[in-house]
Amino acid sequence: MNTRALFCYGTLQSPLVMKAVTGQSYEGREATLHHWARYRVRGSEYPGITHQTDSVVSGKLYWGLDEQAMEKLDAFEGDKYERVIVQVTMADGSEEDAYVYAIRNDCRKMLSNDPWDFDRFLQNGLEKFIHWFVEDRRDLFDRGDL
Repeated sequence: MNTRALFCYGTLQSPLVMKAVTGQSYEGREATLHHWARYRVRGSEYPGITHQTDSVVSGKLYWGLDEQAMEKLDAFEGDKYERVIVQVTMADGSEEDAYVYAIRNDCRKMLSNDPWDFDRFLQNGLEKFIHWFVEDRRDLFDRGDL
């Protein structure tokens, strides 16, 4: 089975959100993506990234995603994002190739000028996001799968 690595810079950095989307738990490690910038999508609690020289985006790299998980993530991200291959830098300085979901060029106007912050999302947006996302997945929570 062909597995993949995915760099997550937004809501999917949360293991709870990642499991809610894919139905599986993954090991993740801190990583950075150079020459990209992360901004909040207008009117939302989630971000998008775009190329920007001299910028760095922090996030989490997950390994071992199969095609089924990637298809679920494609559906979750929707048609305003595209899956591209990037090179991320690990804490030890090593580099890894990974997929990332970036805002499509024709959708960049959706991005605000506000930098998006994961800690702020955890404090202010995670609970709202989970309530919105799991309404039709309540049985997973009731069974204790998440």
